[in-house]
Amino acid sequence: MKLVVWALAWLAGIAAVALWGAPWWMAGAWVALALPAVLTRMGGKAAPVAAVAIVFALAGGWRFDRWENRPPPDLARYVGRHVTIEGVVDTEADPGRTTAAFRVRVERIRANEGWRKTDGGVRASLNQYANYLPGTRLRLEGTVEEPPVFAEFDYRAYLARQDVVAMMLRPEVEVLSEPGAGNVTAQVARLRLALDRGIQRSLPEPEASLGAGIAFGRDSTLPDDVYEDFRATGLAHLVAVSGSNVSLVAALVFIVAVPIMGRKWAMLPAAGLIAFYVVSAGMSASVVRAAIMAAVFLFGAALGRQQSALPALGAAAVLMTAWSPSAAADAGFQLSVAATAGLIVFGPWLHYALRAGARRAGLGPFIPGLVLLAGALSLAATVATLPLVWVTFGRVSLVGPLANLVAEPLFVVAFTLSALTAVAGAAWPEAGWAAGLAAYYPLAFLTWFAETLGGVPLASAAVPGRSSTVAAAAYVAMGAVAWPAYRHLAPAEPGGGRHRHTGMVRGIALAAVAGGMAIAALHTSVGREGGPGEMEITVLDVGQGDAILVTTPHGRRYLVDGGPSGIELARELGAVLPHWERRIEGAFLTHPQEDHAGGLPAIFARYRVGAAFDTGAENPTGTLREYGARAPGRKVLGQGDSFEADGVRFEVLWPPRGLSTDDLNGSSLVLRITYGETAALLTGDLGVEGQQALLATTQLSADILKVPHHGSKTTSAAFLFAVEPSVAVIPVGAGNRYGHPAQETLDALAGAVVLRTDQHGRVTVASDGKRITVRTER
Repeated sequence: MKLVVWALAWLAGIAAVALWGAPWWMAGAWVALALPAVLTRMGGKAAPVAAVAIVFALAGGWRFDRWENRPPPDLARYVGRHVTIEGVVDTEADPGRTTAAFRVRVERIRANEGWRKTDGGVRASLNQYANYLPGTRLRLEGTVEEPPVFAEFDYRAYLARQDVVAMMLRPEVEVLSEPGAGNVTAQVARLRLALDRGIQRSLPEPEASLGAGIAFGRDSTLPDDVYEDFRATGLAHLVAVSGSNVSLVAALVFIVAVPIMGRKWAMLPAAGLIAFYVVSAGMSASVVRAAIMAAVFLFGAALGRQQSALPALGAAAVLMTAWSPSAAADAGFQLSVAATAGLIVFGPWLHYALRAGARRAGLGPFIPGLVLLAGALSLAATVATLPLVWVTFGRVSLVGPLANLVAEPLFVVAFTLSALTAVAGAAWPEAGWAAGLAAYYPLAFLTWFAETLGGVPLASAAVPGRSSTVAAAAYVAMGAVAWPAYRHLAPAEPGGGRHRHTGMVRGIALAAVAGGMAIAALHTSVGREGGPGEMEITVLDVGQGDAILVTTPHGRRYLVDGGPSGIELARELGAVLPHWERRIEGAFLTHPQEDHAGGLPAIFARYRVGAAFDTGAENPTGTLREYGARAPGRKVLGQGDSFEADGVRFEVLWPPRGLSTDDLNGSSLVLRITYGETAALLTGDLGVEGQQALLATTQLSADILKVPHHGSKTTSAAFLFAVEPSVAVIPVGAGNRYGHPAQETLDALAGAVVLRTDQHGRVTVASDGKRITVRTER
């Protein structure tokens, strides 16, 4: 109990400074003022404990105040200037849509006055395929800019807590040195990246990103709409680095292992799981903190009295915030501590309540104990973090308790299968594919469940007037309830015994669940096997860029261009391909520009691509270098080349072999795809000169046209009249800065059905060789 009181005093000292800007000694004064009342209530024996509590409150406030009022790093005075810096990468890549961001610890800087020492961090946003390990020494040249402050989030303050005071967007990069073999952080990052690639090779999106978030906290590529669904349903913690998540899985592993190995040895697999999580999640400060929370909870479970872990939690919180005061200002740390405290204090009582409720409802003998335990722990964590969730996000999920009751037991399965898929995929792609078949279903269900429940009216509610003071008061009130729950053990297992039909009922329930899963598998997997029986041309919605999937009647797939973003293309392919399909017969690059080539290197890593086809044109960008390095069986095509697959003929109309031009658009690969009586023309970004040359030499009539260059005004009206399409598709980004498509191009297409990805989303045009049908996403 003493440790708990002292830890609360320490945290009160921090809270006084952090929440109300009070002097560092204020919380110590509060405790001192309360001392007479404490002595009157508890007697003189409480005096030593109270005296030490005053010291802890003073020390906590002083330590946090010193950190919060530290001078800004020297690098801050260079904001807004063009500089050259040298520093060391100290994080893994944070992938974005078309960038990868790194935190660089800056050591030297050169502006106008030559090289000088400096300190501070910069967040450098580089090419999406940049892959520098922690410990890599870089030289960056560009403008250092001040981080922004958003309406709902002070991003500048968030970075400042990490001593990052500037940003650089796509600076010039020079690698000065690579980390040595003895750099443990770099080796862990290399292992973690291998696990990430393993899961990406084995699962489609968004399940791959969800699995990576669940298994090792790598959730940065999860789509915004999916993350919002998880937040609205109170499930966002499932994809975060969370002590409660690891605690739950470790506790269930421990409980399962106890009957097999005994209480003493059951600690080993549970501790091994925590160790795996620390390594696979990257050994960052937040990961280590989460692991400490899990170890504390496991300590209580091993003792057989869960409440015994609360002093250990208090000691861990004091030590972590004393070592790194920035942790106290980190929402992840706050949520982890609150959730773990809830598991320790409320978990046993909620477990008892659920068992008693199930028994009274006559369901006690038939509901597995692990399901009730997972439900109780998820409810405990949800209740304990509610004030923090409100003050951090401004919203409260009204369906969160119900959602967690359903999702938490499945989370354990998803965690296990996702980790297995990542390991198997890193070791042997075929094994990863097999494991991914199993992992897909719980991950897909969690995504569907969050989307469905999040769509319920009032699934979450915005609660205005966020106030740290109100949240602190809520925790004081919660503490009044928690104190007796902590001091007293929950009653033993409610009576009732085992029903004589328990085995039969559980068998029936298991058979029903297995049957339901088999039906779902048939619907989502076997039912999609084979081809569509007709040719399909799907123009994917990848923003301002081209990516087109051609599927033959028997299911052979060819990708034409990859759009600007690897993750966007992976999401689109995940939406249209069967989840088990990891092969693409061939990938065409019409011309080497970012809005057509950007996604292809990522797809070469995620899918088994038979061959890559392009015109041989070069463009010395980071993305195109990655394309050249990863492209499998690369073949150069020119006018007159052709091949056939399942009765679908692919014919190259442009460019002529040996074409010499500085205009990359003018060298675009133009494909005519014919199936039966149906012809489609895919034109890349071919400009007016190339269009006129084709008009002079080629019969261009086609039923389906991918309009050149996103419908820009460089498209010849005569070219469009010559093609005379029934259906014209324009891949274009919403609100793009180029003004695509041009009105004159739209006017020239007046006789066709015009479909745009910015308005209609993904567009699929199918043909049985005679008739054409069209499906749109929106």
